[in-house]
Amino acid sequence: MKMPNQKRIRRQLYRLTDRVVLSIDFVSAVAGDRALTPSENKQFQKLIKIRGDLLYVDLLFVLTHRYYPEETAKLLWNQILRHKASISGKLGRNVGITVAALDYLGNIHNDLEAPTIISEQKITQIAEIAIKDGLTRLFDVSTFHARLETEIKRYKRYGSEVSVLMIDIDDFKQFNDAHGHQNGDRILAEVALLIERTTRDLDICCRYGGEEFAVILPQTDRKAAAHIAERIKRRI
Repeated sequence: MKMPNQKRIRRQLYRLTDRVVLSIDFVSAVAGDRALTPSENKQFQKLIKIRGDLLYVDLLFVLTHRYYPEETAKLLWNQILRHKASISGKLGRNVGITVAALDYLGNIHNDLEAPTIISEQKITQIAEIAIKDGLTRLFDVSTFHARLETEIKRYKRYGSEVSVLMIDIDDFKQFNDAHGHQNGDRILAEVALLIERTTRDLDICCRYGGEEFAVILPQTDRKAAAHIAERIKRRI
């Protein structure tokens, strides 16, 4: 059964803005375009342990901005690597993983239609506009549910802990009634900024609705989550 087009597009956008998505430079190093630094190699080994075969989904997504099922991603990645070695040998120079992936998927595998060159930064900016709340610039509630589902699946498969904070502003309706909705919006935006600045890079900060916020804390147990919650409370 095919996923509805709108849902499939949002799923791809979530992955574009996911902080665990790898940079193109890192993927190139994994593919052998350059040597991994000691810290990158450590990161790569950690990702293999945590992500398993899902890592190949991540690698291909960075190259194509397209989601491939887990069961085919590893096979495709290895085929692209072999194709890279083949055309590099014929040309007498390394063509790079990006060119190899484009050529293999577009001309041999016939999987990419009318590919367009666009910078990784620009695509990420477009994705963020599409799935973030306009007022607070935090992820919207649909993104919250999708990301939480992903983290729960990760926990079930790899045992990677996850916690969730639910945050509500007290007496917000009374504030709005007394001071006006424009000032209420200012409060929401400032609280959102404080939440984002107080959490970590890997945390997923969302506007749940109205004056409610939610933060997904990957790789975080209950005790650590309580510390983060108290830190946010004190900051606000």
